[in-house]
Amino acid sequence: MKKLGGVIVPVATPLDEHGGLDKEGLSRLVEYLLASGVHGLFANGSMSGFAFHPDRRQLEIIAAVVEFGRGRAPVLAGIADTSVERVLEKAEAAARFDVDAFVVLPPYYFLYGQAELYEYFRLIAERVSRPLVVYENPRLVQNSLTPETIARLLEHPNIVAVKHSAADPEAWREMMSQTVDRKRVSMICGAEKMMATGLKAGFDGMTGGFHNVVPGMAVSLWEAARRGEWERCEGLQVKLNAAYRVFEVAGGWRGLEVALQYMGVARRAAVAPFNEGLSPETREKILTVLKREGVEQPYATAAGWR
Repeated sequence: MKKLGGVIVPVATPLDEHGGLDKEGLSRLVEYLLASGVHGLFANGSMSGFAFHPDRRQLEIIAAVVEFGRGRAPVLAGIADTSVERVLEKAEAAARFDVDAFVVLPPYYFLYGQAELYEYFRLIAERVSRPLVVYENPRLVQNSLTPETIARLLEHPNIVAVKHSAADPEAWREMMSQTVDRKRVSMICGAEKMMATGLKAGFDGMTGGFHNVVPGMAVSLWEAARRGEWERCEGLQVKLNAAYRVFEVAGGWRGLEVALQYMGVARRAAVAPFNEGLSPETREKILTVLKREGVEQPYATAAGWR
């Protein structure tokens, strides 16, 4: 497969009134992302809320993103779980769909050492039918990979990238100082508020949940970095971080839901219990940030949702 890079968005999951997948809302979101120039779609990732959803819905999300992407951008499919066997079971089911790569977090719940983590990913890489992306996210998964373990994993011929979401420039530096074939493998920055710093440090691309809301701004940041316009890149990062306040007023899931309503994409995106307890005053604070930071409303005809 072609080397991954650019802006790869972990696609959010619009929900219907019963908590199931809102396919019309997801179609609108995917169209907006692609029209904004993003370079890849990550189905069933963290911002998809994969850990909230049963396996059948996780597969439904992957299938729908593949369907709506229509071959216009690479589609990565998240198949993370708690054991090798459970990941492989998901991989077999997801292989029915035309995805370009699988994405796997370290296992969660039980504790693993670095030797066990290396073997975990090696066993999966040996047996899945797609290239594998290793997803390091120590904020959400306690089993964190060291830069040395990541470098060892990137030597495997079926492991093509690492998505590194730690906001830790020292860890980035150590990882990138390892002997890795950068012509073959990609390093993708997932540190939401430090994308500009990450790209300047040498990452090949970036992926952040908030890019569902401001994909055009994310693409502009990426393009500025590609041109070496670091002052503009930093300015766009400041603007992105100001807009990110949408996710901080009342938590990310409530902020995402209000944002998708404001954009006219979907009515719901937050699952229980995150879909409860939003006062009119708090909602108005989120809307104020969306308006102040110039978040687009690509489907304004759905104004009644706001």
